[in-house]
Amino acid sequence: MKHELPVPAHVVDLISELQEAGYESYIVGGAIRDLLLGRQPKDFDISTSATPEEVRAVFGRRSARIIGKRFRLVHVTWCGELFEVSTFRQAPAHSGANAKKDLPENLILSDNSFGTAEEDAWRRDFTVNALFFDPVKNELIDFTGQGVEDIRNRVVRAIGNPGLRFEEDPVRMLRALKLIGQYDFTMDSATENALFSHLELIRVASPSRLALELEKILASSYGDKHFQAFHDYGLLPYFLPELNRAWDTPHGDYALNLLNERNCRVREGLYRNSVSLAMATLALPFVEKECGAQPGNLWKPGPDSTAAIRGVLDTLFKPQTMMNRMTLSAERVLILQPLFGDAQSKEKLVEAKSYPHSRELLLIRTAVAEEDTAEIERQWPPASARRRSGSKRERSDNGGDGPKRRRRGRRSGRGHEKNRGE
Repeated sequence: MKHELPVPAHVVDLISELQEAGYESYIVGGAIRDLLLGRQPKDFDISTSATPEEVRAVFGRRSARIIGKRFRLVHVTWCGELFEVSTFRQAPAHSGANAKKDLPENLILSDNSFGTAEEDAWRRDFTVNALFFDPVKNELIDFTGQGVEDIRNRVVRAIGNPGLRFEEDPVRMLRALKLIGQYDFTMDSATENALFSHLELIRVASPSRLALELEKILASSYGDKHFQAFHDYGLLPYFLPELNRAWDTPHGDYALNLLNERNCRVREGLYRNSVSLAMATLALPFVEKECGAQPGNLWKPGPDSTAAIRGVLDTLFKPQTMMNRMTLSAERVLILQPLFGDAQSKEKLVEAKSYPHSRELLLIRTAVAEEDTAEIERQWPPASARRRSGSKRERSDNGGDGPKRRRRGRRSGRGHEKNRGE
């Protein structure tokens, strides 16, 4: 069907480059869903009839790098932006060989059987993620015949047999629930029943893929809503059992309120989407509890508190394995929090490497406590202001200089912005 979508010109040019080389090529998946919902996609994934080697030949070895083993694709650098370009796949064959490895029979361990665009659509997870768009011809293709309608009605519907879809790839359960949390979608009954009956399969998913999903959730500005959906559908005990145990407790509620405030600030463009700041934000109340403090009451700094911080960061995100640099950065942010209440520590604190993110967490705490942030912002200037006054340059773990100045007061209806993508 003919359909015009606001695709950036450089993305159209990339598709055109592949088509002019003789390869069928489309924008696929979440970007199309977001555009149809009136949101700005966070990225554009490309699917094509070209094999990975052919894609690399089109763009050159310096701009195209083949990655992946289970699912081979190409990272293409185009106009300074990184794109994932995948080859059309067909449904993988289920040989039953997994039984010898004590794995579910239908679990996909390799997904590199190339096929047609239509075959590729039918092997995807949900109808809302199976749309193909040709921005050169302004042509929208809905091979399943349900994707556009399900986006309109905000329905998560598995393609084909829902149980088989989750057996093939248990990570799809996380993705279904992220759609519910972020977009206020609902699941059709067959998909929902299959998810409930396959929750334990998340244990056999690749640890590296689950860790990557957690990083994406923490980098997202909707992580608190993702966790809420995980809890509502019973997935959280398998994914983050420590957070699940704290659900509906004072410290657990405080943690989610802090994370929500951080996410609101990311959506408003005040903060960058640092994973380590999200980790520190979520962990703060658990450190307070470990140190014997009530929610919102910081601990007295010392060797014992430092050990408590390390212990919380070690257990809160298990069984997922976070990258060491992110964990260490979160640890530094937490160690500095009590120092904001000590005037004698100010000179040392503002020169600390983790000052930008530590200041951000200070402002998050202040906002959640419904206190005036203006005075705090005056007392603790952003890192950019320190550099202008001659202080040495410090960088945060995501390369940021700290937050922009925020208006006084709190927004109503937080978490329901309609025209911002993740």
